[in-house]
Amino acid sequence: MEANWWCLLVVLLGGVCVVCGQGTGQSCSRQDGTRGICVDLQECLNQGGSIEGATHVRLCSNRDFDRAIVCCRSNPATIARKMCAKWHQNRRQSGGGCSVTVPLVRGGQEARVGEFPHMVSLLQDTPRRGYRHVCGGSLIAPDWVLTAAHCIQNSRLWVRLGAHDLREKEVGFTLEVEVLNSIIHPNYKDQRRYNDIALLHLRHKAPITPRIQPACLPHSGRRVEGGVQMIVAGWGKTGLADPISDVLQKAEVRSISRLECALHKHLSLLGSTAISYPGGITDSIICLDEQDTGSCQGDSGGPLMLKRNGECAVEVVGLVSRGVNGCAGTRVPGIYTRVEYFLDWIVDTIWKNEL
Repeated sequence: MEANWWCLLVVLLGGVCVVCGQGTGQSCSRQDGTRGICVDLQECLNQGGSIEGATHVRLCSNRDFDRAIVCCRSNPATIARKMCAKWHQNRRQSGGGCSVTVPLVRGGQEARVGEFPHMVSLLQDTPRRGYRHVCGGSLIAPDWVLTAAHCIQNSRLWVRLGAHDLREKEVGFTLEVEVLNSIIHPNYKDQRRYNDIALLHLRHKAPITPRIQPACLPHSGRRVEGGVQMIVAGWGKTGLADPISDVLQKAEVRSISRLECALHKHLSLLGSTAISYPGGITDSIICLDEQDTGSCQGDSGGPLMLKRNGECAVEVVGLVSRGVNGCAGTRVPGIYTRVEYFLDWIVDTIWKNEL
C-alpha cells in the first residue's frame, strides 16, 4: 500500500512511476527534453531543484519503499551561475581582464576597444546595401546570442563579433557568423512588446578571444528594482537627428521602480504609437529614467548591464526594447526586457544537457 502511495505521489509530480534498481547519481531524461540526475526526492527539494516534467520519476527498489528517486534538474539560476564561472575562467585563459569602467559620463561616450567583448552587431543581408546593422545583441554562449524579438525579420541574419567600429573589419579580431536559427519567445506578439526576447543559434561556435567573450546571465537572485545604476551600450543613434553610430557607445543609466514607471505622467505617450502595453508595466519589464541619457534607435536588442561589486564581468540583466522612436532625453521611460524573468526559457533552450 505504501508503495502505491509513493507511485501516486510521483505521478502527481508529473512523471511516470517505475520500480527500478538504480541508485542515485545517474543521468536521466525529462519530458521537456532537458537532462537531470537521479536523486532522493527530499534532497532535490532541499536544493531547490526542479522535478516537474520528468519522464521517469524513479521509485527506489529497497524493500521498505521509503525513498523516492526522482529525475532532478538544477534550477536555472544555478546553471547560469555555473556557466558564468566557466566564462570567467575562459576570460582569464584568453588573456582578458576586467575591462568595464564605471562610473560613466552621464551623456554617454565611446566605449573602449574590447570593453564589452560579449557585444554583438546583428546584421541584415540586404540585396542593394549588403550587410546593414539593425540591432544589438549579447553573446551568452559560444554559439548563442540573446537579443530582442522585434529585431528578428524575415531575412537572412548574421552577427558580427568582436567589433568596435562597424566601418572596419579587423582581421584576427572581428568575426562574422551566420545565424542558423532564430528562436522567438513563444508568447511574443509583434505589436505588443511584452516577451520581447529571442535567441539566435549561430552556425558555428565563436572562438573565445580577448575581444570575443560570452556574458553572464542573472544568477544572484538580487532583482533590479528602482535606483540602480547600470550600463547600456550599442551602435544606435547618439541623438534623434543623428545617423547610426559606427563606433560602439556606452552610457550610465538609472532604473526606476515598477510603480514609478506605471504612474509616470508621460507613459501614456506609448499608447500613441503602433506599439502598445495593454497590461501596463508587468514584472517582465525594467524601466529606466532616460531624460539625460539612454538607448536610441539602432540600440534595440542590446544589453542593459549590471556590474556587481567585487566581480570582474557584467551581468546582462535587460534588453533594449523601448516603446517609442525616441532617444536619450525623451520624456517617456526607457522600456527594457527583464532577462531574469525569462531565465527558465533561456537555460532550458540553450543548456538542455547542463545539470
